[in-house]
Amino acid sequence: MEQNKVSYNFGKKGWTVISFEVILLFFMTGLTVDGLNIIVPAMAAFRGWDVNVLLSISTPAGIIALFLVMFWGKLIEKFGLKQVTVITMFLAAVATILYGNSMSVSMYAVTLVAMVTLINAFSVICGFAICTNWFPTKKGIVMGFTTIGMNLASACISIILNALSNKYNIAVALTIMGIVIAAVGVLLAFFVKATPEEAGCYPDNDPEVAKLIHKEENAMESEEKLSYIEALKNPMVWIFGVAYGFFGLATVGIMSQLVGYFQEVRGFALSGALLVITVAAIIGMVGSVLWGIVDQKVGTKLASILFGIWYFIGIIFLIMPNQICMYIGIFMLGFAIGGNGNFAPSMASYAFGRRDFAVSYSCINTIVGVVRSCSFAVLAVLRSMTSGYTVPYMVFAVISLLGGVMLAFVKVKGAIGVSMDN
Repeated sequence: MEQNKVSYNFGKKGWTVISFEVILLFFMTGLTVDGLNIIVPAMAAFRGWDVNVLLSISTPAGIIALFLVMFWGKLIEKFGLKQVTVITMFLAAVATILYGNSMSVSMYAVTLVAMVTLINAFSVICGFAICTNWFPTKKGIVMGFTTIGMNLASACISIILNALSNKYNIAVALTIMGIVIAAVGVLLAFFVKATPEEAGCYPDNDPEVAKLIHKEENAMESEEKLSYIEALKNPMVWIFGVAYGFFGLATVGIMSQLVGYFQEVRGFALSGALLVITVAAIIGMVGSVLWGIVDQKVGTKLASILFGIWYFIGIIFLIMPNQICMYIGIFMLGFAIGGNGNFAPSMASYAFGRRDFAVSYSCINTIVGVVRSCSFAVLAVLRSMTSGYTVPYMVFAVISLLGGVMLAFVKVKGAIGVSMDN
């Protein structure tokens, strides 16, 4: 069986699973990452709170949420993937509505942690676990399609939230978003199964893959499932977490300063700088799929190494004084943004398989998030030591390359017996 064949024969029910995960990841990026750029100042203005106080809550809230999300793998083991996904979505809907209608800063902080935790749980842990169950060997191209949801949110969540806030207010806007999450949860409960077998389908929509997967899983039936302690003792979990965390750190560091960079260094007006980011996000939608194809063709490990090199070169082009090089850099960065969310779940799926994905990826995702959250501290140190953007951007370029180098030295054997190091 050809493990690296790019095929789009997912079947009607398989495409349904992919479509739902696109929507779930839209909520994740839209409401817990990019959307906070709109929500925080809007909430401050609506309630008469200090915007800096609300901003100071965002980082610790995100870190607390990362550690809480890590334990969703245990909930999945105990109560079942489908049940946990649906219940988490309903709880996330409630948390989003309460967050939007916070009556005090304390309530704002608590509901923000709850919203970020629950949305990440149903989209990243549960959603990717469902995709891993359905597409154990097509995970590269599938992650490429699903992470379009992240880029789609980056491109249009500001427009959606602004439109709703202008017509009503930010509280109503977030209430509407909460209701939409609940509605999608109802649809998911009716139309998505946790495994293809439950839906009367084959993994990867391929009977040959089904035979191979079930043979491997039957052979492992007598073995204990991966525990959190075992996962955290596994060197691969830490290497994947830190390496992919470096990619995320570079992405946040670059993107969080991009508007200022184009205004201060390149002389763009604010509207022009925002347009560049929108264009980069749109390019990212294409990049998401194309990086998924690269993942499927050459394997997640090599694709990740190529990604680190691509990111490094793209940042170098961006900061070159030549205008043409700058536009090449914008294209390369936009293309890279699209692939940034693909590789960690794809690698966890490959290395740990369907059975141990939820626990292993819960740990990897937490490590990735903690490393990624260091971007602002790195920025603060670099900006205090140097002026301008050149040194910080160069450091982020090296960090992205280092992520690829780390992965180059790890040997990964697939959960279904296919090695990346042939």
